[in-house]
Amino acid sequence: MAQQSSQARLGPPPMSADDAACRACCGQMRAHWQERPHARLMVVASTPVVEAFGGGVETRYLCLECGHTLMHSTGRFGQGWH
Repeated sequence: MAQQSSQARLGPPPMSADDAACRACCGQMRAHWQERPHARLMVVASTPVVEAFGGGVETRYLCLECGHTLMHSTGRFGQGWH
């Protein structure tokens, strides 16, 4: 009997044919800016932002379910989930 080798999946998950966000990502985009990320979001990058009247942090997340990228901003302008 030949044994099948399991392949580790590298890179982001594939997007769906219509590039639709999963239900959790759709809900996250409508969430209040203080809401925590859903369970399948992984931090990709986090960068401090300097603004004239106070700074914040922009964090980029990748969804392990559907492959969408979401941005969370805590700065004075553009605050929230994008």
